[in-house]
Amino acid sequence: MKHVSVLALLPFLLAACAPVTINITIGQSTPTFTPMPPTPTSSPNVAAPPVPTVVVSARPTPAPTPTRAPLPPTSSSSASCIAWPDAAAHMNETTCVRGTVYGTNKSGSTFFIDFDNTRTSFYGVSFRHTWDNLKGQCVEISGRITPYNGRPQIVIENKEQLTMCK
Repeated sequence: MKHVSVLALLPFLLAACAPVTINITIGQSTPTFTPMPPTPTSSPNVAAPPVPTVVVSARPTPAPTPTRAPLPPTSSSSASCIAWPDAAAHMNETTCVRGTVYGTNKSGSTFFIDFDNTRTSFYGVSFRHTWDNLKGQCVEISGRITPYNGRPQIVIENKEQLTMCK
């Protein structure tokens, strides 16, 4: 029981500004407290030292790429599609992009659909599908325009995302 009463008083002791000495005598029912005298260098009118400020800055981290369900087949009309040169202005939007294919390229299991020869403009990319004879054809690619190395792209997850212009 003596230990419980000391623990009950501990928060009050910690809250006190001056150091405190606790004298506990076995056989007494309550402890005796004797405040310590102030140190010679302290005075009651002296302000407390400033508390150091810690500044924590967080580095931005890229958001995890959400797993998306394949887009449903679209029956997009050319009126709702944007022209491929305008794709960069619609970054992170889900839309339809329309244009004439300049050329295609297959690298490993990756199939690229380019609309010009600069390698800096909009393109379509598929990791699952390929198409034959697209060069010179007008196509519409539906999906979310995302950046990859600063270049706007649509990842084609299912074949229905690419249709011939109407």
